[in-house]
Amino acid sequence: MQREPQTILFLSDRLLPEIQDVISAFNGHVSFKALENQDELLDYITRRQPAIVLVDSQYVDWTRDIIQKFAADNSVNQWPLLLLTDHEVNGQYGDVFDIIDVPINKSRFTRSLQHASQHVLMLNEINKLQKKLTLQTQELHELNNIGIALSAERDPDSLLELILHKSREITHADAGSLYLVEKRSGVAYDQQNYFADKQLRFKLAHCDSVDVGFTEFVMPIQSHSIAGHVALSGQVLNIPDVYELTENSGFSHNRSFDESIGYRSKSMLVIPMKTHKDEIIGVLQLINRKRHWDAIIDTIESNEREVIAFDEKCTDLASSLASQAAVSIENNRLYEDIRTLFEGFIKASVHAIEQRDPTTSGHSERVAVLTTELAKTVDKLDSGPFERINFSRDAIQQINYASLLHDFGKIGVREDVLVKAKKLYPYELERIRHRFHIFLQANELDFAKQKITQLLNIERDKALSIIAALDMDMQKDKDELDRFLEHIVDANEPTILDQAGSAVIEKLGTIYRKVNGSTEPILTPDEIRRLAIPKGSLSDKERNEIESHVTHTFNFLSRIPWTSELKDVPNIAYAHHEKLDGTGYPRRLDAPNIPIQSRMMTIADIYDALTAQDRPYKRAVPEQKALDILGYEMKAGKIDADLFNLFVDAKIYEAVRRKVE
Repeated sequence: MQREPQTILFLSDRLLPEIQDVISAFNGHVSFKALENQDELLDYITRRQPAIVLVDSQYVDWTRDIIQKFAADNSVNQWPLLLLTDHEVNGQYGDVFDIIDVPINKSRFTRSLQHASQHVLMLNEINKLQKKLTLQTQELHELNNIGIALSAERDPDSLLELILHKSREITHADAGSLYLVEKRSGVAYDQQNYFADKQLRFKLAHCDSVDVGFTEFVMPIQSHSIAGHVALSGQVLNIPDVYELTENSGFSHNRSFDESIGYRSKSMLVIPMKTHKDEIIGVLQLINRKRHWDAIIDTIESNEREVIAFDEKCTDLASSLASQAAVSIENNRLYEDIRTLFEGFIKASVHAIEQRDPTTSGHSERVAVLTTELAKTVDKLDSGPFERINFSRDAIQQINYASLLHDFGKIGVREDVLVKAKKLYPYELERIRHRFHIFLQANELDFAKQKITQLLNIERDKALSIIAALDMDMQKDKDELDRFLEHIVDANEPTILDQAGSAVIEKLGTIYRKVNGSTEPILTPDEIRRLAIPKGSLSDKERNEIESHVTHTFNFLSRIPWTSELKDVPNIAYAHHEKLDGTGYPRRLDAPNIPIQSRMMTIADIYDALTAQDRPYKRAVPEQKALDILGYEMKAGKIDADLFNLFVDAKIYEAVRRKVE
């Protein structure tokens, strides 16, 4: 145990010469301090440096009180207390280290001081170990906290910022940079050479003392650069001064970067970032360890004064953090790969829907753009009706997924209903046309028979006169059929059918034509019902089938094992056709039961349906007209007024156009 300077605190009004005489002959570095009152003792104790306390019996009580006062938060109560006394002592001083009888026996007093000195040395050693243990505990706690933070961070750029910042912080590095190993496009993977298809991306740079003016770039992984050497070797480099590297080292520091920013790199700690597979995915480079964390190194003098080499503890801490960082980066990449895979599935699903109904191509993506843009705008507001509503990155992603998949249930709707553009299905209109063609042929055949009869039974001139009249009747009948068919074709359009048009269709159902000796109606009852649809192209039954797509969507999305961050995707999509006044579908929810995310999607869905250019059953509505229609819906209490006003005021409706541009 190494002997260190010690202090003897003396509290007595007598025996000072005798005490000093013994102490002067005492081996070791000892400082002797005679105290005059308890304030001086209290002042020394607050410094918490272990000492031998030599106290006369008349001061022992208040000395013990002072020591006891500090016993709870330090080792003062373990300081050796030597009691000077000239009378017999009973058991009331059991807590003193030793009792020195007066008059003093020099030999006895010397031995007592030696024992007390050893005790103080032990206390000093315990204090050092305790401080070291406390520091290690704090460092481990900090590493644990950093690990938790790294594991929780899902944003790739924020994760890299956190890694570099925390690495610099725990090592007191003034500057640092981070390189990522990435695949080179167009280069095949070589199982025998991990780095054959890899390159280094200079991804991030920090510096407390100067403005780095950082710009990303890529570089080949070569051993002559420090980062390349560490990536290839997988070994830590701890360089006291990078300007003193020799040619034998095999690598060098690029001074031109320092010169471009007016900086002097000196001590450097470079650590490979390895995955659990022992693959290098990055390099962490820490530069210029500082004596004082808040120091600025912007001159040669400050560099010489502040910059020191990275020690073993820095290496251990940074290596541990680099390992955690590598795992976090790998997990983040895996998370991104899974997310990309899932988004690919979503896009494929949307494509499958649009293949069944090409007329709505691009609708889901446009609705997603509009809805997420509206959600981001709501999130930024710090006043008004939405000041307490915030959407995290995951919440925005949840809205995006729900919007992309809001119509997926259409896959459960019959295709002929899904793509029905007119009131009659194409084959039904074709059947009517064919029926009219048969009517026309039957008429022509009937008139032909009449003509032949006239030619056979009466003289030629008179027959020709009758035949001319028959031709006029036949043309009149043909024109009538053409008018009937024209009425049917007009009524088949998905526009609003007025009362007059409806009456014509009803009348056609009462007209019959002879075909092959029997009579057939011009229109069947089912055809009349379809053509009499007052608005749009769908019958009530077909409309219910179309509306069922929302329930199909919910049932499909509910089968997906969403993560906790995305668990509301099914419910958000489920309510996108609900109206605040309870007139929506399929559940006729009222305002309090419709999620705000669904309210946003409702506005986006209606707007895009109105302005879409590719619907064969209707013309695209101009932008302002679409907003006017939405305004009518708002005034009728069907859509959210605050969200609609924000949609208009923030020009959210332009988001799709801005994205294209």
